[in-house]
Amino acid sequence: MDSKSIGRAKKKGKGPKGDAPPSIIWPLFLTFKWPSFGAAFCKITYDLLNFVAPFLLSKLIAFTEDHSQPLWRGIAIALSMLFVSLIQSMFLHQYFHVMFRLGMNVKSVLSSTVYRKAILLSNEARKTRTIGEIVNIMSVDIQRFQDMTPFVMLFWSAPLQVVLALFFLWRLLGLSILSGLVTLIAFGFLNTKLTVAMRTYQQKQMVLKDERLKLMNEMLNGIKILKLYAWEGSIEKRILSIRKREVNILRQLSFLHAFVSLCWACAPFLVAVFTFATYLIIDPQHNILTPQITFVAISLFNILRFPIAIFAMIGSQAIQTAVSNRRLKHFLAAEEMEPLLRGRATSEISITIRNADFAWEKDRSLVLKDINLSVRKGTLLAIVGRTGSGKSSLLSAMLGELYRQSGENSLNGSVAYVPQQAWIQNMTLENNVLFGHEFDSDRYQRVLDVCALRQDLAVLPAGDQTEIGEKGINLSGGQKQRVSLARAAYSDADIYLLDDPLSAVDVHVGAHLFDKLISSDNGLLKGKTRVLVTHSLSVLKHCDQIVVIKDGSVAQMGTYSDLLAGSGDFSDLIRDYLTNRNPSNTDVEMGNDDAVVQEFLTSMKPEESEKGEGLERKLSQQSAALSSFSQTKEAKPKGTTQLEKEAEEKQQNGETKGKGLIEKEALFTGNVKYSVYLDYLRAIGLCTCFLCLLIFFSSSILGVSCLLWLANWSDHAQELQNENDTISSATITHLGIYTGLGMGQACFLALGSVVMSLGMVFASYSLHEKMLRSILRSPIAFFDITPLGRILNRFSKDVDNLDSAIPRSLSSFVQTVFASLQTLFTIIYATPQFAVVLLPLTCIYGLVLRFYVSTSRQLKRLESVSRSPIYSHFQESVQGASSIRAYNAIDRFLRDSQHRVDYNLIAYYASIIANRWLAIRLELVGNSIVFFSALFAVLFRDSDHLTAGLVGLSISYALGVTQTLNWVVRMASDVETNIVSVERIKEYIETPNEANLDTPSEFNLSKTWPEKGEILFENVSMRYRPALDTVLNGITAHINPKERIGIVGRTGAGKSSLTIALFRLTELSSGRIFIDALDISKLGLFDLRSRLTIVPQDPVLFSGTLRFNLDPFDQYSDDQIWESLEHAHLKQFVGELPNGLNHEISEGGANISRILILDEATASVDMETDALVQETIRREFSDCTVLTIAHRLETILDSDRIMVLQQGKVEEFDSPKDLSDDLNSVFSAMLAGAKLTKSHENA
Repeated sequence: MDSKSIGRAKKKGKGPKGDAPPSIIWPLFLTFKWPSFGAAFCKITYDLLNFVAPFLLSKLIAFTEDHSQPLWRGIAIALSMLFVSLIQSMFLHQYFHVMFRLGMNVKSVLSSTVYRKAILLSNEARKTRTIGEIVNIMSVDIQRFQDMTPFVMLFWSAPLQVVLALFFLWRLLGLSILSGLVTLIAFGFLNTKLTVAMRTYQQKQMVLKDERLKLMNEMLNGIKILKLYAWEGSIEKRILSIRKREVNILRQLSFLHAFVSLCWACAPFLVAVFTFATYLIIDPQHNILTPQITFVAISLFNILRFPIAIFAMIGSQAIQTAVSNRRLKHFLAAEEMEPLLRGRATSEISITIRNADFAWEKDRSLVLKDINLSVRKGTLLAIVGRTGSGKSSLLSAMLGELYRQSGENSLNGSVAYVPQQAWIQNMTLENNVLFGHEFDSDRYQRVLDVCALRQDLAVLPAGDQTEIGEKGINLSGGQKQRVSLARAAYSDADIYLLDDPLSAVDVHVGAHLFDKLISSDNGLLKGKTRVLVTHSLSVLKHCDQIVVIKDGSVAQMGTYSDLLAGSGDFSDLIRDYLTNRNPSNTDVEMGNDDAVVQEFLTSMKPEESEKGEGLERKLSQQSAALSSFSQTKEAKPKGTTQLEKEAEEKQQNGETKGKGLIEKEALFTGNVKYSVYLDYLRAIGLCTCFLCLLIFFSSSILGVSCLLWLANWSDHAQELQNENDTISSATITHLGIYTGLGMGQACFLALGSVVMSLGMVFASYSLHEKMLRSILRSPIAFFDITPLGRILNRFSKDVDNLDSAIPRSLSSFVQTVFASLQTLFTIIYATPQFAVVLLPLTCIYGLVLRFYVSTSRQLKRLESVSRSPIYSHFQESVQGASSIRAYNAIDRFLRDSQHRVDYNLIAYYASIIANRWLAIRLELVGNSIVFFSALFAVLFRDSDHLTAGLVGLSISYALGVTQTLNWVVRMASDVETNIVSVERIKEYIETPNEANLDTPSEFNLSKTWPEKGEILFENVSMRYRPALDTVLNGITAHINPKERIGIVGRTGAGKSSLTIALFRLTELSSGRIFIDALDISKLGLFDLRSRLTIVPQDPVLFSGTLRFNLDPFDQYSDDQIWESLEHAHLKQFVGELPNGLNHEISEGGANISRILILDEATASVDMETDALVQETIRREFSDCTVLTIAHRLETILDSDRIMVLQQGKVEEFDSPKDLSDDLNSVFSAMLAGAKLTKSHENA
């Protein structure tokens, strides 16, 4: 059973008229109609047998009143009750087995459908749906369909039971039932109004839930940035603000639900009261409420009570499902990517774009205009242009990722795609390369060689079997790009679309990749069609064709020699390259100096151009931001790669051998600890819990009193009648007292529901707040080893259980426990002999319950743990959707998702079987109670204590005890299985935290610290986790105030680890760091991090306004922010945005400190932007101490001193001139490798 079944059913079904989304319910019914019909047969048989019991009760009451009847007749009646009950049990649980299994099928098919839809969403549809919302649909909305499926038959079964009950009541009480019917209709109308109100609130809550999860997703993706900037408090405030609004709606829903409970508690009782009153008024002389009439009517009213009560129990669940149904309908009706026309690989033309205009969305401005492009099979085509010109957009257009407004677009052959930001799966390196293809040892080994991965395998703990963490967390940027290239190379596709793959790798590696992989001379891909977006000018002469993109159009196209010989945009690019390469050559004139240019380019090797920083090093996130702002295109959230360089340093320095980086999710075993229950009750409030028990106990006392009063009234009904045709005052008094007691019970029940619901809402808010605060305070290592999908699962599914599942099950459990005690007390009061069998029945009941709950609890834990991989894989797939579509791997990824869902459902199916095992045994206990209560009534009918009224009372309520006891156990099981969510949340609440945020008051930290910017490293050593080797080894260095320090070293040398140590993202294992003579380990983390400034390599934008991203604590005026934007050369850009500083950032800043850290801040921008950044730093941070971590040696040549790190140690620390003059120095060798020695000497 899969999503295609739904698709076929949709074609058969008819959706609503107009533009409304098509129905989901109808296709589901068509898909599963035969199991549904079988379940319906079982349910209708059970419902019909329900009405045999009142008939037998009537016979039993008549038997106890007529002592002349033989004993065997009474025993036969008791045995008949037992036999009918057993038959009912068999049909009921066959029905539930089928429906619960059907719920599994519904979850499986909807999960597949949503997964496929999420992969195929168009840019326009994707923009309005965040990852948080889509994950919410997958985790919460589909689960609600599964939970609702077993009870869906009640929507026709319950009305059928009501109609049949009213029919038999009419046969018993005549036209007086009409008053009861009117009462029932009035309550039905009131319930309709309440249902509409509850649905409205549910919709509002789901919108807020989506907004909260969206922000949570951004927070988790950008957690490193939040910690570096000390923004945890700001993001926490935003999330809790949304959560407070969500909880306010939950609170209002609690009042509504309590009112609904009051209505449904009153409905069957008031129906009985009005019916009895009318019955007495119509004919006071002949209409007497004898025990036989009263309790047969009561048993029918009890049958009536269940379908009415079940609406109260599942009403909120049905409303939630209706909201989820609406959300799913709109999601599945959203626009999909237009299918790309793919022809056969035999065509001589691989790529065709003819007279085409492209936009990111249907009604947005064009990003590519009048594109005409034809790429022959086997061609190596290079695409060049300035930052933001549309190079990557053209590649996306070829893949069909952009909306084509006119023209034609087609590909002939299979495609391999290497995106600019490598997409890595959380699996072994080998599986990342194979990407679902069969293993071919020779090809695999060759791919590893040409992609320069052989050396990396030697240092990874388990070679190619090393588990790559989420988003490739334990690989550097260059390693991730090479894995992405290896994936493409291994796929043996016909067409290769390569989006600037060489910019993320080192100099010599880039040359190797081009020569051995891409080149038409001896590259592995020679003969294939290759489209290469590049910024390395020297590789262009090795390309067959070059396309120059300018402002979204093809400005020039031709061979390398043709373009070089002419004038135009290509010539401008060369001139800019030369100007940036040698700033003194500002007077280069291309028209008169072609020979110089050609000689210069021809003399360069590919690696020189690559490391020489071409005209545009890398499109970078700035380009993506520009496109997002100007086009408001599809939001493409990209999380910060957590400690990517640092994680590699861990691997280089002895990361855990043979182990995956990602830690397995904890699986608790045994009983849920009492401390978990106690923590939850404390979160509710112990006084609140005691008050609830007191209220429910009072309700039960009133309920028992009401029943006994009715029994006594029926026994003396004949004596209370007047001799005339009027109703007696005594009868009116009895009726009034009966009504008062019943209404009192209902009011106490509603009051208890309100108090309990409000307490649980408070508990939900409290536990969520504690978990959020604990996660924000967790050390960065926690996020390295914990998949973000797993954390998000706690904040989605587990918090949803706190909001709805636990309150619903716990409230039902408490109420049904008191209802069961009330029934058992009534039976024992009527027939005290029943107490003899109650003890063994209770023991059997307890043993069955104990055996079941321990199994059910563990199955629930297994189901919870196996659920997280579904959402992790789903989130990973949504982020890599473009790659999945490009490789045409949607079906394979869908199968992977289905496998994860099926694995999750294995535990769930075992739970279903365990539930049915339990239910059958509980039904036997319940049926035994009915049998023994009837048997004792027969055997002791001559007792003075036992009246016909008490027999009718005890048997009529014993008939319902089976359902009640069954419900008690189910709710007990639901409470214990759902309380696992509290256990899982408690686990995250108790996660070890970082040091205190605030500096102790006795430390007396100056508000202006650091005033000088002096830094002293004193024998500093650091490791990322206790079991790992150190990544910094005894570093000792003194940095003077206002000094500009360049920090360099090879991959794994410890450069970024130095930043981690300064910001205390990881605490030192030994040594100390002093800033302005203060030991930073003594400071609060907020005080430390907020007083330092860092410009990271991969900044993150959070949803909200641009102003929030610049000033999250709202500390600065607009004028100050505009001044900062001017310094950053962004004032014009922001000024041109529609709303300026209030421009909303789609899902996808710093104060001036005396210490500035630049962590490869300009590695992803072109030379022109780099020059602007360096100019700003020199001008605006002239009075600051500046530490610059860089791969581009040019950016740090004007530093006061250079720190060279090697294997976590300071290898060299001196001025650039002294180090470069020393031909034996490491730095001098690095300069020589980058061909910068001569330039430096000239400088």
